[in-house]
Amino acid sequence: MPEARAHQHDLQPALPREPRPLDRPRDGGIGARHPRRGPRPRRPRRRLAVRLRGALLGAGNIALRGHAPQWAEDPVLREAVDIVAVTDLSPSNLEAARAFFPGAAAYARAEEALEREALDFCDVCTPPFSHRGLVEEAARRGVHVICEKPLAPGLPDAESISEAVRRSAIVFEACHQYHFSPQWQAVKRLLLGLGRIYLAEYEVHRTEANEGNPHWSPAWRTDRAFAGGGILVDHGAHIFYQLRSVLGDPRTVQATVRTLQHNYRVEDTALVVLDFGACLAQVRLTWAARRRQIRFRFVGERGELVGDDESVRIHADTSQEIRFADGMSRNSSHSEWYSPLFLRFTERVRRQDLDPAPLDEAVYVTRLISRAYESSLEGRTLPFISSPAEELEAPAEALVASLGAGPDGERADSRAAVERRRRVRVLRAGVAAALLGAGAWTFHDMGWAHLGSALMAAHPGWIALAAAVNLAAVGFQAVRWLALVRPLSPLATLAQAFKSLVVGFAVSTVVPARAGELARMNFLGRRTGLPPASIFSSIVLDHLVNATGLLLGLALLPFVAHVPLWIRPGAAFALALFTVGAMLVYALWPLDAGPPPASLPVKGVGAFLASARQGLAAANRPSALGLSLGASLVSWALEVNVTAIAMRAVGLHLPLSAAFLVLLAVNLALAFPFAPPGNLGTLEVGATLALVGFGVAKEQALAFGLIYHVLQMVPIGILGILFAGRAADGPVTA
Repeated sequence: MPEARAHQHDLQPALPREPRPLDRPRDGGIGARHPRRGPRPRRPRRRLAVRLRGALLGAGNIALRGHAPQWAEDPVLREAVDIVAVTDLSPSNLEAARAFFPGAAAYARAEEALEREALDFCDVCTPPFSHRGLVEEAARRGVHVICEKPLAPGLPDAESISEAVRRSAIVFEACHQYHFSPQWQAVKRLLLGLGRIYLAEYEVHRTEANEGNPHWSPAWRTDRAFAGGGILVDHGAHIFYQLRSVLGDPRTVQATVRTLQHNYRVEDTALVVLDFGACLAQVRLTWAARRRQIRFRFVGERGELVGDDESVRIHADTSQEIRFADGMSRNSSHSEWYSPLFLRFTERVRRQDLDPAPLDEAVYVTRLISRAYESSLEGRTLPFISSPAEELEAPAEALVASLGAGPDGERADSRAAVERRRRVRVLRAGVAAALLGAGAWTFHDMGWAHLGSALMAAHPGWIALAAAVNLAAVGFQAVRWLALVRPLSPLATLAQAFKSLVVGFAVSTVVPARAGELARMNFLGRRTGLPPASIFSSIVLDHLVNATGLLLGLALLPFVAHVPLWIRPGAAFALALFTVGAMLVYALWPLDAGPPPASLPVKGVGAFLASARQGLAAANRPSALGLSLGASLVSWALEVNVTAIAMRAVGLHLPLSAAFLVLLAVNLALAFPFAPPGNLGTLEVGATLALVGFGVAKEQALAFGLIYHVLQMVPIGILGILFAGRAADGPVTA
């Protein structure tokens, strides 16, 4: 019996000791020297009952229903821990979290809490895509971490987290709370009577994916960019670490993932077969069942164990059944299972217990999920790599692809790079020559004195009015873009979209080739948590909607205003092009926008493309496209008025149709590739050529171009600098 008790202890995860006076930190404890940054600011020496200071990073469903109740209500944790900060992008979620922790500071950004608060630990409750950045930042600051599962959406991120945790010598705990469920504790205890286990089955049935928090992105679990996968990630993670605790690491993985029932962009069903050598295990997971339930079976040399939501039964020499009042499928939070996990974590923090087992288990889960996706993608059984040191034998295709390596291959790559750079230089030189030629032809007979007089005579009141109307137009451009972003993040606000747009415009005034779009993407991403690829796709879609609005305006212009005869064929062509485009969109509308179920990408280019595809979510929502197109038409109408008012400022009295055509010419000039920073010169050339076509003197036309450029650049540039200089957005409402 002593041997049996020792074996049982090996099977069970280490449980926290009974509540007792808390240990004094050893030398090298919480206030110790950081391995990379040198000594930290010294804190007062902790006595036995000093409370740990923690932050709740993320206040969504799992935080509010699972984590916060235990931190706030468990009697031992309540005496040992103070949650001094809570973070979330949603003001509503922050308010809900503050109800658990009234004295906690509230932050919109988790990074800000890590920077401003003196923390002993943080509890990461955000979606998987954000884990790497937050854990690495906490590790850099010497803050201990407990993190929700899965550790990361892909293996590279998980290994990077592991490296950061080990390098910084912090305590890490993964939220693998199913270890502490009464059902699993009973399973591990009863398995001791079955001898060698040679067959295992685990089945999880759900009718749909759990909905995320309504104040952020309710469907994030079915968005690969946020979650990293579907049910294989969301629930498979729990099953995989449970099986590992009794069977060890598998030798091979065979998996099939499919989207069978729901219109998700991730799999709703997964079948996984794990070969442990002496045991085979099959895991079946689905979000496409008719009712919620969990079933499992372990077959051993001396009998079998079967279980479900309500009971665990063993059939061996003697039979036994254990029933449970609360089923495993009762809800998805199981808050009570977190309490022993949190107690173990805080005990480890007190003792500075750097046991790598929880971290290794979290990396193992991510590695197994990644191999399962790869197996499904390749349609074959794959060996499981239990650690980075164990490498697969290189397949023949990789050997063939590597034949060009070595000095000759390097020289070939070098020659190709030189050729690419040469072509870019030639293209840029050609563009510069074209711009100089157009400018020289336009301004070769310019009367510079007359130009100066036209500028001096410009009316400042009209200029100020044009600048104000232009800001209103930018506001409607923000509405246009926000309509396309909202399907990705319902919490995105008009203020965030407007500020991001203005920051992008400001950067484009000093950086060529519209590189300000990258600043626009980064600014919004930092405030919404959206992946850069998704935001970039929404920007591309925004430009397409903007061009559609301009095209539609050009097509309708001859019907509402008097225009020169030469413009009417172009308008008819624009109307025909718009009609054909609308018919194509309508014809292709029913097509599923999600990735093919059999080829779900896991990492690299495939993951980037999947994330980029998520950014086009508004393309499947007529209401979002309609709102965006409507805002585009309003912004174009306002910009036509900006053009007309700016022309009035230099003494030009032309109809609105002329203002529209001048605006069209200016935008065509701005679309010129490799334009200089701020479109300096290209805008003036486009405006001058358009106005000369209406019989305006070159001097007066150029005066308009210069004034129009200034009223576009200066107010927006100043606002962009102000917005970019702020550390973070406040909790504004769109």
